[in-house]
Amino acid sequence: MITLENNDLKVQINEYGAELTSVWHKQAELEYIWVGDPKYWGRHASNLFPIVGRLRGDQFKVAGETYFMNQHGFARNTLFEVVEQ
Repeated sequence: MITLENNDLKVQINEYGAELTSVWHKQAELEYIWVGDPKYWGRHASNLFPIVGRLRGDQFKVAGETYFMNQHGFARNTLFEVVEQ
């Protein structure tokens, strides 16, 4: 989990999917991101990249080549690496 913080906000980002898991406003004591209750939906704020939705047959073509892509793309299921902080 990556934490960024200033006088007003504390933000947490999961390296898996680069997903915002918390945006906490300190003075208001208010959380802006869904808490991720798995009873309803376990994610918080998924990164849907490079598409939102599902492709027909989970495939697309570029320059005559066919490629596979899961629903909502690949970003939300990728482990991202912090290269600078």
